[in-house]
Amino acid sequence: MKYIVDSDFLIAFTNSEDSNHSKSIKIYKHLKDKAELVVLNLVFQESTTVVSKKFGMQMARVFYEKLTKFINTEIKIDEKLEREAWKVFLKQNKKGTSFVDCANLATHKKYKFDGILSFDKFYPKDKLVHT
Repeated sequence: MKYIVDSDFLIAFTNSEDSNHSKSIKIYKHLKDKAELVVLNLVFQESTTVVSKKFGMQMARVFYEKLTKFINTEIKIDEKLEREAWKVFLKQNKKGTSFVDCANLATHKKYKFDGILSFDKFYPKDKLVHT
């Protein structure tokens, strides 16, 4: 089983004060021995930037180190996948749509992942992992 991981899940997992921290820990414990966790390089960049803005660069460094141990595989977005992400993005109507979320959806479709680890309501409910 393979799951793509979104920034909000990563931040919740590593931040004990996040409202979704307990849920992320529970999901991770349920999946850790039977699933491959995959992240887009864009998600690494986005989530580490968010941590830097909220908590500072020292925490961003710690966060990044944790991610490199937590994630099994990183996918670098190539030109073809970026074009697919733009197609998803440009079909959206909601103000504030995240390109990175659209890239996750395009990646999910391309690689036929089993689900998405996220708490974001942007993603279709049938793609989200719950325990």
